[in-house]
Amino acid sequence: MNMDSLYLHSLEGRLRIKIPRIKGAASQAQEVERQLRQSLGVEYVSANPITGNVLILYDSGLTTQDDILSSLEGLGYLSQPGPEGVRRVGSPSTRAGVVEKVTATVAASLMEVALTRLVSALI
Repeated sequence: MNMDSLYLHSLEGRLRIKIPRIKGAASQAQEVERQLRQSLGVEYVSANPITGNVLILYDSGLTTQDDILSSLEGLGYLSQPGPEGVRRVGSPSTRAGVVEKVTATVAASLMEVALTRLVSALI
């Protein structure tokens, strides 16, 4: 399956997304930053042309993750669903899977911290 982008991390008010199209393309990274900064509720954007990652901090009372993803899609940085059924990362079916993965990762991290503290307390 080929996707034009892949979530890396998502929290309310914070979105980090990988956009391969900007990797190695400083002018594209600057353009993503410029375009997103004009969006209502977007407070901070940093697009890294070395990694292809884009960090977006936003006011969740003024905009949503879906709005930001739609903006990126409209700018051509996220793909539309393709004829083979490939869907962009922002599609509802893909988002559900991402939410499950993020939840599992957070739960595992919390469990690791709790176990580390428990072992430390026992020592």
